[in-house]
Amino acid sequence: MTHAVVTGAAGAIGAAICRGLAARGYDVVAVDVDARGLTAISDGVAGQITPHPCDLTVSSDVQALVESAAGECDLLVHVAGVVVTTPFEHVTAEEVDRELGVNLIAPVQLTRALYPTLQASRGHVVAIVSIGGMLPLAESPGYSASKFGLRGFLLALAARTRETGVRVSIVNPGSVDTPMLRHEAATGGSALNFLGTPLPPQRIADRVLALVDRPRVETNLPRSDGWMVKTGMLAPGPMLRVLPWIARLASGNLRRYRERHGIGAIVD
Repeated sequence: MTHAVVTGAAGAIGAAICRGLAARGYDVVAVDVDARGLTAISDGVAGQITPHPCDLTVSSDVQALVESAAGECDLLVHVAGVVVTTPFEHVTAEEVDRELGVNLIAPVQLTRALYPTLQASRGHVVAIVSIGGMLPLAESPGYSASKFGLRGFLLALAARTRETGVRVSIVNPGSVDTPMLRHEAATGGSALNFLGTPLPPQRIADRVLALVDRPRVETNLPRSDGWMVKTGMLAPGPMLRVLPWIARLASGNLRRYRERHGIGAIVD
């Protein structure tokens, strides 16, 4: 039996990935700080999903997770993520630590701890990064820092695949219709998230499952967003001047999204 560890498993994307892997016969360790959410994801699923409550920013929790894997990990999927939308001049040190800890430090540390096992199994690391790992978001600089860093870390690991045997796949979604996106819409997150229609979580999960079968280093969803951002960021200065104008174009979509989900006006 093949073994997978999935972080952020209680969220919409993570839960769909866990169920998809279990249906394929994987023994899945489902990791999340939300213990109650973990208990729900295995209902009605053929296959084995083992809930493992864990705060990925606590080193002792991560060590316990690694020990529970007992030297068996063929697939590591990083899904866990948080975003802070507080204006940077008002962000607390604790918020910085949490955002960088969950989005960047935890994936690096967990990958480091499981890397010998992944090498032994010639395994695969898959991570949900973000289009925000290529495009700076003025409203969420800590998020941008964490996702730029995570993408760089994973590309560096991918450069060693022939040497180590560990495959690496990066998935960069645009906006995904999850509670985190609704939180951003309610608290002043970037209007750029709403330039297009937010993707359903299942589409991201399906792409991850496809990458398990046919690995590739980087996938952007939608593909057009990836090409647009990569092209624009060839000249960061002009791109940064254009982004406020693009955000204004997207503001109508943001307003309609908030109305559709019953999100009230943001109060400064």
